[in-house]
Amino acid sequence: MDLVNSELAAIANWFRANKLSLNVSKTNFIVFHSHRKSIPNQRLVISIDNKAILQVKSAKFLGVYVDEHLTWKDHIAHISNKVAKNVGIFSRISYLLPRNTLNNLYYSLIHLYLIYCNIGWASNYLTRLRKLVILQKGAIRVVAGVFYNAHTKQIFKDLRILQIHQINEMQRCEFMFRFENNLLPIAFRDFFTSVSDIHMHNTRTKDHYRTDFARTNSRLFSIKCSGPIAWNSLPSDIRRSPTLYLFKKSVRKFLMES
Repeated sequence: MDLVNSELAAIANWFRANKLSLNVSKTNFIVFHSHRKSIPNQRLVISIDNKAILQVKSAKFLGVYVDEHLTWKDHIAHISNKVAKNVGIFSRISYLLPRNTLNNLYYSLIHLYLIYCNIGWASNYLTRLRKLVILQKGAIRVVAGVFYNAHTKQIFKDLRILQIHQINEMQRCEFMFRFENNLLPIAFRDFFTSVSDIHMHNTRTKDHYRTDFARTNSRLFSIKCSGPIAWNSLPSDIRRSPTLYLFKKSVRKFLMES
């Protein structure tokens, strides 16, 4: 805590030197820890310019709610409420609109919530995503004009719409393609290790990436572990796509047909 306060003091000096200010009333901090491990029940006093910063269990950052256990429960609950409201509106006006208009409305009212930062919060337990999965299926049934209990597997394929877990898979694959082709910031330069970096044997997996050891599921859900798994599952001709556009198009087709 002393180290944090000393660093914040240096930041405050930098703000003053550059004629900037920090709105402390909108500033807070989170202590990240596993939900299985308890932390000392004491009040942490962190301040900047002698103004205390509030400790919170969840905070909104760039439109995503980050909680202290990194379970993404708050964010999933937030977008579930948004999607549920829009599905209700969607279903009430569906009988007035043709299917192509309903399809466009799906992307405008539902899809945008499901794709935003999906690579983070949707890398999760299926039980935590269950409500969103049900809501997405409900919206798809409205677009297709079928009964409320109709099976949706073929409907997703017919409408060429990705399910939540497929969106997550696609975003992880896109991240790996960007890494493979040096399209990520320099901080990610050594983020993954390829099999060819370990040995020079001409094996079938020489262009694969190694998956980091994961002791916990939280670690397994991270892009460090899940990214190589998604990349290695793709056919080699898709991995060798010349452009990001062609890669995304090929991955989408692969996910739809698999």
